Amino acid sequence: MTLIRIDYSPVHELVTSLFAYTDNRNQLHDLGNKWRKEIEKKLPASFKKKLEELNLYETIAYLHLIIVDSPEKDNVERFLSWFKSLGEGQLYELLAPYLEDGIPMGLKTFRDLSHEVMLEWQQAYTIPPEIHELLGRSAARMEQLKPQLSYIDLIDEATSGIVLDSSDEYNGLLLIPTYHIKPLNRLDFVSNQLIVSYAVDDEQIDEDTPTNQLLRMTKGLADEKRLTLLHILANGPVTFTELQQKTKLSKSNLHYHLSLLKTAGLLRMHFKMPNEKYKYSARPESFNQLKGLLESYVFGLTGYNDR
Repeated sequence: MTLIRIDYSPVHELVTSLFAYTDNRNQLHDLGNKWRKEIEKKLPASFKKKLEELNLYETIAYLHLIIVDSPEKDNVERFLSWFKSLGEGQLYELLAPYLEDGIPMGLKTFRDLSHEVMLEWQQAYTIPPEIHELLGRSAARMEQLKPQLSYIDLIDEATSGIVLDSSDEYNGLLLIPTYHIKPLNRLDFVSNQLIVSYAVDDEQIDEDTPTNQLLRMTKGLADEKRLTLLHILANGPVTFTELQQKTKLSKSNLHYHLSLLKTAGLLRMHFKMPNEKYKYSARPESFNQLKGLLESYVFGLTGYNDR
């Protein structure tokens, strides 16, 4: 039986926000380059070199796995102190279930570098409390849904469209609500453990301001190529290659349109391990969701219900 854990911690978000800062190749993060450049001014010159040595793309999964089992995960300062105090033997005990080939840099270097960059990052960047409150509410909602849904449907609900294959078996699934990489999700696969960092969107600011989710969905539909893709994907799942053959779009153009549809929650990405390419299909319930979001925003909840 697959062990499913849903874990909100301010330390998870500290690490994810740091990852968002390093992920400057990705232009789909809501926070964007302006946010990154503002923080960069506050960081010491040596910080970039330490980040390159740590390589969060390769090590972030191990940090999440340490955080989830830490007795101090509810407080960043206490976690950092606890983490720094771990001996190599203690660190190995925490990570042994997930280490196949070990960490190339060695556990001591991994601990020291991770602690240094997390500490410097925390000193340079403060995550607003309302973000932590938002993530906590999302984790509580997923906990409520957990007994009601299969793990496949739970992942689909959390990520707005990532679908696991029912024939794949996982030792464990870890769901982490995250804000700083939104509207993207991140999947890390470590020793038959799947870590899903799922995007949690902003709530509506006021009745006169559309949500980011509504804007993404309407933008996703406001293009002939993307509408054609959805028409094809209604008969999915379809591979990227098959979509390219049907649409005659270039790889980069097709990837761009699929990315916009995915961040809008209008399509599903079907995941089959180990590391097989995604297949895509339309996500029918998103159209009912869009109808509700549009009616709620355009007419107002009260105004529309009174019609």
